[in-house]
Amino acid sequence: MPIELIIFDVDGVLKQVVDPYMLLHRHFGTEAEGRRHFRAFREGHITYHEFAQLDAWSWRGRRVAEVKALLRSTPYTPGAFEMAAALQARGIPFVLLSSGFDLNVEEVARDLGAAGWCANILHQHRGRIVGRMTVHVPYGGKGPLVREILQRWGVDPARVLAVGDSETDIRMFEQVGHALAVRPRSEAVRQAADATLPDLTGFLTFLSSL
Repeated sequence: MPIELIIFDVDGVLKQVVDPYMLLHRHFGTEAEGRRHFRAFREGHITYHEFAQLDAWSWRGRRVAEVKALLRSTPYTPGAFEMAAALQARGIPFVLLSSGFDLNVEEVARDLGAAGWCANILHQHRGRIVGRMTVHVPYGGKGPLVREILQRWGVDPARVLAVGDSETDIRMFEQVGHALAVRPRSEAVRQAADATLPDLTGFLTFLSSL
């Protein structure tokens, strides 16, 4: 059964950096704050929305151009561009679904020619981060969003491939017919996928096997 749509996670899959939030924290010297925010969320003291606002507030006043330059400097996963070009040549659309933020995901979508993307929005005004984030993709919340994507595209879930690397992507895997883990971060992710790859150079071989 041919694949009609592919849904990619971004961080750790298409790009090698697994956590753009901590990337910014390290760059701006707010790493301790970032770790404190995430620990409070994981321990249930704050919601994911509150966590996102705290992170965004840590970067208030920073130049958008500096953030984009930092994100642009991070390497793509080997094979990403070749894979994207081959998918376009075959007429197989792909979309990006990330709990990262738009300043990173939008550029990846443009670079690779994705048919669409969904991520959190880090608000800006006059070239500066304003310290507010709109959460479209909450932590662990990709399952319902995948169902929305399938409905929007009008595709049979059996003909959809999801590609991810973290435990938050397992909910994405459960909604579609095929699942691939690229550089999986845990055994749980590996077990939830149909196959695993160390990078994207073998992606087309895997796709041809479906």
